[in-house]
Amino acid sequence: MKIVNLRLNDELVERIDRISSKMLVSRSEVIRQALTLYLSLIDNLGYYFKPSVISPKLEVYEERNSISFDLGNYLSLTIFSVVYGGIGEKENDWLKSDLERVAEIMAYQIRVESICRFIEPLAVKISTGNDLEYSVRFYRNFMKFFEGRVILAENEDIGRTDQSFFVSTVSGLRDMRVKNVPKRGDRIYLYGRVMSGEELLSREMPDIGIFEKLAKIVSEGKASSIFPVKGDGVRSACLYASSVAGGRLRMVRDVNGPCPATAVIVTSSQLPLEGGVEVGEIL
Repeated sequence: MKIVNLRLNDELVERIDRISSKMLVSRSEVIRQALTLYLSLIDNLGYYFKPSVISPKLEVYEERNSISFDLGNYLSLTIFSVVYGGIGEKENDWLKSDLERVAEIMAYQIRVESICRFIEPLAVKISTGNDLEYSVRFYRNFMKFFEGRVILAENEDIGRTDQSFFVSTVSGLRDMRVKNVPKRGDRIYLYGRVMSGEELLSREMPDIGIFEKLAKIVSEGKASSIFPVKGDGVRSACLYASSVAGGRLRMVRDVNGPCPATAVIVTSSQLPLEGGVEVGEIL
């Protein structure tokens, strides 16, 4: 009899141990019997048995600007996009900025959104609506600010563009053991700074370490959820949290203006970290 080593996740080992206790046999014996049964089914049913085992149906779900595929074992593949238009060096850009700053802001937003989704980015795909030379310059600047694989996937070569247009599509793995679910009765706290326009270009971005600390608090169950504030503003983020909780929103402070995730909201029964400003409540 040969000795074979294999790795199993904790949940599967616990199931094997429960069965071995009920059957009064060893863990190894349960694994041997399970393999014998599986191989017998493959030999006798062949193709008709394989699809249900090898190709399980994936669960797909949405969250704001992202889509996730449940891979099992408490992991999901999450894909989300960040889109910028009209900010850059082009003639008709409404907000004039050098490409290095635009790339820095986009890379910053991707990091904050990844933190709020509890994902580890695997790769970022860059697409643009600009000529190749302009696209390559943005891509090279982006790589200065993002640690990870970056791919320049496509650019618009057919028509001449007089506005900047960039899309970053992020793929990453999410830890599904972390619950990021707001609750009725939670208060909503704002952290960071809502920045847009010239302020976004000229001022230093908020310390991303604050958002990392808040995400850790949520992961430990000491707060209910964390969401980035984006182009639709603080109120929209609060409304989204309220809808997920199945409640209604009561705003206690108006904070105007959009931002590219330079601020986040956290829902909790009490102030989770110093420096937060209460902006609403989920009823």
